[in-house]
Amino acid sequence: MQRNVLTSTGLLTLGLAYCLSASASAAEPEEVLLEIHYKPVPNLQIAVWVEDANGKFVQDVFVTQATGKLGIGNRPGIWNFLSSWRAPYGPRVSTLPIWAHRRGKTYPKIVFFDDDASDQDSLGWHENSSSAETYHCRPLTPEEHAVISVDSMTCPSPATFQSDKGRFSAGELSHYPPRNDLLTFEVGQDSDDAMTYSSLNELDAFTGATPPGNAAEFLITSVAASALTAGPITVWIEVNLEDDQNGSWSFSREDDHFVDPKLAAYGVGYLGQPSVVYKVELDARDKGFSGVEDYAGYGDWNGDSGAVHGPDGTIDTSGGGGADRLQLYSLNGETFRFGVYSYGTGPDGPDPTDPTDPTDTDPTSDPTSSTTGDDTDPTDDGWGSCQQRTLAPVEDLTIDSETFDEAVVSFTVPPLPEVESSPTLGELSRVRIYHLNSQMTLTEDMLGAAVETAIAADVVVPGERTTVTVDKLWGNFTYQFGVRYEDKCANKSELSTGTVHTPAQQFQQVEGFCFMATAAYGAPWQYEVTALRVFRDVVLRSHPLGGELVRFYYAYSPPLARAVQRQPVLRDMVRTVVQPVADLARLTAPR
Repeated sequence: MQRNVLTSTGLLTLGLAYCLSASASAAEPEEVLLEIHYKPVPNLQIAVWVEDANGKFVQDVFVTQATGKLGIGNRPGIWNFLSSWRAPYGPRVSTLPIWAHRRGKTYPKIVFFDDDASDQDSLGWHENSSSAETYHCRPLTPEEHAVISVDSMTCPSPATFQSDKGRFSAGELSHYPPRNDLLTFEVGQDSDDAMTYSSLNELDAFTGATPPGNAAEFLITSVAASALTAGPITVWIEVNLEDDQNGSWSFSREDDHFVDPKLAAYGVGYLGQPSVVYKVELDARDKGFSGVEDYAGYGDWNGDSGAVHGPDGTIDTSGGGGADRLQLYSLNGETFRFGVYSYGTGPDGPDPTDPTDPTDTDPTSDPTSSTTGDDTDPTDDGWGSCQQRTLAPVEDLTIDSETFDEAVVSFTVPPLPEVESSPTLGELSRVRIYHLNSQMTLTEDMLGAAVETAIAADVVVPGERTTVTVDKLWGNFTYQFGVRYEDKCANKSELSTGTVHTPAQQFQQVEGFCFMATAAYGAPWQYEVTALRVFRDVVLRSHPLGGELVRFYYAYSPPLARAVQRQPVLRDMVRTVVQPVADLARLTAPR
C-alpha cells in the first residue's frame, strides 16, 4: 500500500492514509497515523522525517520548498558563494545536512553548463549558457538585499535576467535533489541534463511553503505498521536559519564566504549557527503523545556529513536563534518544542472513513508526563480526533493584478461542517495558494512545479470573502493560480484555479545584465559596460527624456541581446557602435 503524507504547512497531500483491514473493524491497521506538532520562528528551512528502531530511514514527512523543490542544496557554483537563497548559484549544502545524509539517497551533482573554465568560480551571469529564469534572481548587493529581499522581495524580471541551469558533473554526487520547477527549455542554452532534473526529484508529495512563523504548525503522516515491528521509531525535525550568528558561530562576509573578486559588491552572507535537530522517540503502536523541550544536537556548519553533534554551549537557546528556532509552547496540557501523537495500532481507534464515529480513545492527560497512554474520551484534551472527509472547493475565486510584481487573490472558504464527536474536523487549518508562470491551466500534476504561499487560518473566516496579496511575481507574464484549503486533520479541498497577466514593469529598479552591451562584451564587469551603466544612472536618469530612453531600453533590448550574444559577427558589429559611446561615457561620467 502506498503511504500518503498530509500537512498543514504547505505539504501537498494524496489523502488520509490511515487504512484499516476491510474484513473487520477490530483488525490491526496496515498503517498508523501520527500527528506532528511544532512552532517555528519565521524564515526557517525545515525537514521532518521518520526512522525505525535501527536508525534506518523510513520516510520523508515534510521539507520546505526552497530545498525540496527549488534546489538550493544542489545548484551550480561554489558551495560558499557569497550569494543569496533566491539567487540561482551557490549550493547551500549546509542547509539541512543531517536530513540530506540520513535519507541515504544521492543525486548527480549540478555544475555550470558554461564550459569556460574561468567562469566556474564566478557569480557572473554566464550569458552564453543561460536561459529564461522562472524563479531565482541575480545576486544582490547588501544594500539591494535590505530593501528588496526584506521589504518587497522584488527581483529583476526574467525579461532582463537569465540563468545557467547547469549540467551533471561526471562522477560527482550530491545529497540534495536538483530543482524540479523547470517546465520549458531553450535548445543550445540548456543542457540535456537539465531536462531530467524533475524526474530525479521525488519530493513533490512532501514539499511545502516555509511556515509564516510564530504560530503552531501541524503535520499528519501515516507510517506502515511493518516499520514498527522492530520497536520504537524516531521522528526527527531539522531546522536552519540564514545568517543566524552568535559569539561562537560568527562569520565574516569577506573572509568566510567566497567573494567573486570581479563582483565583490554583490552577494550577502548567510553562514551562522548550524542546523539544529530535535527528535521524538516513541512506540507508535501505543496510543499517546510524546514531546521534547531540548534539542538533540546540531549539524556540520559546512554540510560535510550527516553527523549529529551533541548539545553544547555554542548553540543559542533563546532569542529565536539556534535551538530556539522551535519555540516552547503548550497544547492540550503538554509543553514542548517538538511533539508527536500516535493513534496507535489498537482495535479501539476511530474508523477514518466515518466522521461520525465516536469510538476513538485518547491518551489520558497526565500533564506532567511527556508520554501518556490511558483511554479516555478524545474530546477531553483535544488529541486523536481526526478522520478523513472531502471538503468543498473555495467559492467565487477572482485574481487581479494592478502592480507588476503582485496579484490580488480573492475567494470564499465555505463554512466547514462540524462533527460533534470530532471537533477538529470543524476547524480551518491553512489556505494554500499556488502560482506558476505558464500559459497552461494549473492542474494537480503541475503543482510540483508551482510555488506555494501558505496562509494562516487566523486571517480567513469561512463564509466570508478573503483577499490575499501574492508577491514575488514578474511583470508582463501570465500566471496560473490555484487555491485550496485544509482542516486541522489535513483534509483538503479540491483545487480551484484562475489566470492573471501581470502589467509590465514601468521602471526596473534592479536591472538584470543580459543587455546589448553585456552581450557584446561578454561580461557585465567589463569597463565598457560599467561606464555605460554609470552614464545611464547618473546622466540619463536625471533627465525626463533620458529616463524614457532607459525605459525603452529595458523593454526592447533583452531579446536583441540574446541574439547578439550567440553570434560573433553581431557582437563585433555592436562593439563597433558601442565602443565610442562607452569611451565617451567613461571620460565624462562623474566618478
